[in-house]
Amino acid sequence: MSFISDLMAELKAAAEAAITPDPSGEESPMPIVFGSDPPIGSLCMIQGAGFPSEEHLDTGMLYRLPVLLNGKHNSQETLLEAVTAIHTALTKTHDYSDLTTENVQVINIATTASPSIIGREQNRQWICGSSFEVAFYWR
Repeated sequence: MSFISDLMAELKAAAEAAITPDPSGEESPMPIVFGSDPPIGSLCMIQGAGFPSEEHLDTGMLYRLPVLLNGKHNSQETLLEAVTAIHTALTKTHDYSDLTTENVQVINIATTASPSIIGREQNRQWICGSSFEVAFYWR
């Protein structure tokens, strides 16, 4: 797998941990899949077009990766609570050691578009959209 795939897998695990009610391994109330269109009653994550913003000889390239986090659920409250909990967990932490791999050192995660309801499908599923940016050094 590429370093982006590895990082996305780590972000998905961190997002699932943020909405899993019990750390004993109980399944998340809203599963997270990779892609741009979530199945009914779930969330999806997909990376945008990332870009290198700086290059450092000692730490490698500073890279910024936009990540979209969307959801679909019949309850606005459940949907917004889940997406907001993920944003809060990912952006308020200052210890990114769980997201750091051999080639990637995450230094910041920031919300770029706050969770908001963007529509409703004919099957009565509410759609929520949001995004955040992951800044990391690629060594």
